[in-house]
Amino acid sequence: MATLTREEISPPRPTREALRARWGPRGLLVLVVLLLAGLVFLPTALVFVRAVTEDPRNPLSTFTLHALADSYGSPRIWRILAETMAMSLACGILATVLGGALAWILARTDVPLRRFFELVVIAPLFLSPFIGALAFLELGAPRTGLLNQLARDIGLPGWVSIDVMTFQWLIVILALHYVPYGYLLVSGSLQNMDASLEEASHMNGRGTVQTALRISLPAVRHATLSSVMFVTISATGMFSVPALLGAKMSFHPLAVTIYRATNGYPSDYALAAALGTMLVLLSVIGLWLYQRGLRQSSKFVTVTGKSQNRKRISLGRAKYAVILLLALYSLVTTVLPYAALCLRAFSTSSNLDEIHPTTQVVREVLGAPELKDALANTVAVAVATSLGAVAVGILTSYVTERVRHRGSGLLNAVAMSPLAVPGIVFATGVFAMYLGTPLYGSLTIMVLAYVASYLPHATRVTGNGFAQIDKSLEEASRMCGASQARMVYTVLLPLMRPSISAAVIMVFLFTVREINTAILLYTPDTMLLSILSFNYAQQASLPAAAVVGLLETALMIAWIVVMRALLRPGKLHQRA
Repeated sequence: MATLTREEISPPRPTREALRARWGPRGLLVLVVLLLAGLVFLPTALVFVRAVTEDPRNPLSTFTLHALADSYGSPRIWRILAETMAMSLACGILATVLGGALAWILARTDVPLRRFFELVVIAPLFLSPFIGALAFLELGAPRTGLLNQLARDIGLPGWVSIDVMTFQWLIVILALHYVPYGYLLVSGSLQNMDASLEEASHMNGRGTVQTALRISLPAVRHATLSSVMFVTISATGMFSVPALLGAKMSFHPLAVTIYRATNGYPSDYALAAALGTMLVLLSVIGLWLYQRGLRQSSKFVTVTGKSQNRKRISLGRAKYAVILLLALYSLVTTVLPYAALCLRAFSTSSNLDEIHPTTQVVREVLGAPELKDALANTVAVAVATSLGAVAVGILTSYVTERVRHRGSGLLNAVAMSPLAVPGIVFATGVFAMYLGTPLYGSLTIMVLAYVASYLPHATRVTGNGFAQIDKSLEEASRMCGASQARMVYTVLLPLMRPSISAAVIMVFLFTVREINTAILLYTPDTMLLSILSFNYAQQASLPAAAVVGLLETALMIAWIVVMRALLRPGKLHQRA
């Protein structure tokens, strides 16, 4: 009869290294789950809880369906919803058409100064949507607009004048802000498309226009639809621009209606939450279509060596017309808005006949105590948000891209879900979550809200960085005896430095410009530059609002310069 050894009767205890290897990924997974639950899931769930309760701190005893009945059963709300969707969809289509046309010109033709015009196309990203709307108000107000004054002075007919405070111009101004997004989404698909398809079309006698319509456009149609859905979702939750330009119109989209419900007298937070659920459901449908478009687009993209050496279409004499169109785009989206802001900031009058250069307004605004507090708060919140969102994004991306747990797909969906929740709606959930806690009314609650709002962007950018790194490098590091933490620090992070830099810069820029989320969370002690400019505009102090807008742009440019100096890709590679 065989005898059992001591080791077989009682197996040896696992070593410390084995425990770390077993529980390290699980511990990281638990950490990510807790972070996503606290940052994203609970505030979003409280939006729905608040819609069916009068007191979110005691939902069981104050359960009611009155707010849902008042919102979903109101013909006026359904009319507002239809108008909101019409505005958002028209904005998405127009921004995608303009952005797609610019992408095709810069990706397929031999237009001169291509690098310069690529920067020109994305330049509107450096201007806050609200400040951009303020600039267009200075240019195209019915009576006091600078362009309308100039048209009257030179004797142009009345039909030439513009009125930006109309529904049509609201769509145009919103679309001009979103053109860079349409350009970036469509341009990526055009760059990846196999150029041999277009070359074969040309060899068969098809002209440039026919090739673009029959080959290029169908090949990028899913990226085009994704752009339309993405811009539509974003425009649906836009609050600041309609609040400014729609002040004299009867049109008040759902985001503005939610703001009025929370800031009116008496406040009706349950109704605001109920209206927010309508926006969330619409955004979820749009986000599903957007993700479906991204998945389907991979079936129509071929990447070969020829795509890198494609023959560009010769514009011939038409290149001068194309350059003129690009210059006109730059004039409308960048030059004129900044010129209007500078003219308004450095003058005490909006009348062309009474304009006298002065620094009085600038000195008064820069010397105001509220500006100093707003600037300090903005820098603190933006820096904390960019670092926090990127840190959580890296953890989430690592779990979903490298750990590959069964719930990785669900975690990624939760991390991306803030895209489907408009900022002003998400702010109502954050408000309900921290109401009555020490964090309420502090900068911390704004940082938490911003981190959750921009987590999808940080996760997407850092996830792309992980996807581009071969796993064999990590395996080689582990085989050489490096721990998981050391492997991440010495291998992954150095290689991901460009992605991390891009994510930090992007989240900072978005935070500085953001109004939709902060408008419900700020207090006089937590004033931000974006809110200060909005308050100035509400008080009809447009010169002061213009000064704050220019300061926002200067802050964003300074951050880009500093980050590009600190996060040079080669620095950490050399150290590692």
